[in-house]
Amino acid sequence: MKVFQRMVMGARARLAKEVELCVLPNEERVDIFKRQTGTNRPVECVWNVPGLEDIGPRKPKPNLQTPLKLFYGGSLAPARLSPLILQEIIKLAGRIELEIVGYATYDAQTYIESFVRLNDKTGNKSITYHGALAQRGELLAVADRCEAALCLMPMSSHDLNMQTMAGASNKPFDATARGLAVVVSDIPEWKKLYLPGNNHASGKGYWISDMGYGIAINPECVDSIKAGLEWMLSNRAKLWEMGERGRQKIQSEWNYEKMFTPVLKRLEIK
Repeated sequence: MKVFQRMVMGARARLAKEVELCVLPNEERVDIFKRQTGTNRPVECVWNVPGLEDIGPRKPKPNLQTPLKLFYGGSLAPARLSPLILQEIIKLAGRIELEIVGYATYDAQTYIESFVRLNDKTGNKSITYHGALAQRGELLAVADRCEAALCLMPMSSHDLNMQTMAGASNKPFDATARGLAVVVSDIPEWKKLYLPGNNHASGKGYWISDMGYGIAINPECVDSIKAGLEWMLSNRAKLWEMGERGRQKIQSEWNYEKMFTPVLKRLEIK
């Protein structure tokens, strides 16, 4: 461990033992945090969910005569938005349109632009890049035009933060708050959260659940991506149901006001 990292970890451990309450956005992170810091202070897990004011109205059912619109919002890098997915969307020749909002990481400055140029050569409006919008309302307006959101993570990573993003990532929660179905990675923790109940493999590389809020695919496997995209194209009514089910889940349970209640109770005791 480098000197700076040791300084940061040492400061983190000292603070963890002095504060009245620690709050983390993932259950596994809570366990690791307790072990690493040795704190005996209370630690609460609160997911990065939206507030009630962020919940959108019930979306209208899709117009099957128009392309299926997908949304991506966040940092732009191959690890989060797989080039395989972009290639397959372009190959579908306008049957699916992807709306992208976000900023490119330092290592991926020309990444999205290269696909937009490739998209332009085909003559189809498959990928639209809106850049990094200044206002959250602008981002939500783009999302509201879509039916599902890409909320994908690498299938494996050496980065602890990347390994423990279920609940910590706000992207799928924000998407479900607007009535969008979510497309997540075929990772057990993510399927447990967003495909509850008896989620099952299709035999074609994607996972769905009768009680779920979206679909799970392997973003590193072309066959899985193709099968998942085709399922969504053929099942837009079910996709709408997933999005509405997720929106209702945000309204009833997965909202900031409800999930932050245990923290407020602890603060009130003090």
